[in-house]
Amino acid sequence: MTARLVGDGVENPANARALLDAAAMFAIPCLFRDSRGLAQRWSAEPLATVDTAELMLTPLVAVDNAPGATSVFASTLPKGRPSIVVGNERRGARPDVLRAATACVEIPMPGRGVNTLNVASAAAVAMYYLLQTPRGRRAHARRRPEVLLVGPGDHVEAGSVLRSAAAFGWRTVGIDDRDKVWFGTPRPMRTEARAAARSHRNPLRVVPTAGSPGFARAVVAGTHVAGPPLHRVDLTGRDTVVVIPDGHDENWHDLAPRVEYAWVDLPVADFPYRYRLVASIVLAEVTRQLGPPATGRPPRKRLTYDSAFAMTAPADVDLVLPEELGAY
Repeated sequence: MTARLVGDGVENPANARALLDAAAMFAIPCLFRDSRGLAQRWSAEPLATVDTAELMLTPLVAVDNAPGATSVFASTLPKGRPSIVVGNERRGARPDVLRAATACVEIPMPGRGVNTLNVASAAAVAMYYLLQTPRGRRAHARRRPEVLLVGPGDHVEAGSVLRSAAAFGWRTVGIDDRDKVWFGTPRPMRTEARAAARSHRNPLRVVPTAGSPGFARAVVAGTHVAGPPLHRVDLTGRDTVVVIPDGHDENWHDLAPRVEYAWVDLPVADFPYRYRLVASIVLAEVTRQLGPPATGRPPRKRLTYDSAFAMTAPADVDLVLPEELGAY
């Protein structure tokens, strides 16, 4: 055992289940310091917990954008059997964890609206870099690619991926919504999906796309893709689209004249698959390869969108009331 994942003060049982699945992707245990009533809402198998005294006996790595945090892209785990700690969905890591932490790491997110990931997505990204330390080459072009989500099968997973895309700096994302989890869904499903995407403060534009998007180069990235490891593939560049399928296998050569593949390499072959976790790792790796944003450029006077995606049909306009988001 090299480490363990600890959810500290997590409230939502759905997020707790996703954290368990994230830890299983890396073959490490997941425990919870339950300070906000998670056990009372938990209806699955017994909840594995850790108390404060036991938690503080291990080296702590807090995943939080606290002052002085270092980039997860350049961080390593301390020696011993450290606990990788992710905090409460709204409040982040608790002060005692930040004070006792051997290291505090943050996930660089250049987004202009949403600036946090879903807690399980953040855990998956952190573990990918802390446990495996992929330090592959950075791209020379440093041009942000477009992103195309293909066939997401669950509305909440799709919303969480869109939240990640906005946090990592995308303003437009294409979606091949063949399973109709984003456009044209019933109101309760639509409300849940928009809440997962944090649409109330998310400037992301979601473009319905099907067939060939018309790019010169496509990079298909996923856990079941036969190709080089993700961090060894150049994911950036002009006229490039990064395609993230939700378990679909098809003739990707219809997407672009040039198709490459990138394997999201994980230490285990059989794990509970979640689209949000895999897609967030892919988006994080694109961000790592792009490097920090250039400085010295004049600020934009207004928000603009620039995308090579063309809509295949008029976009649905969804009215989501603030009270619906607040009740989710």
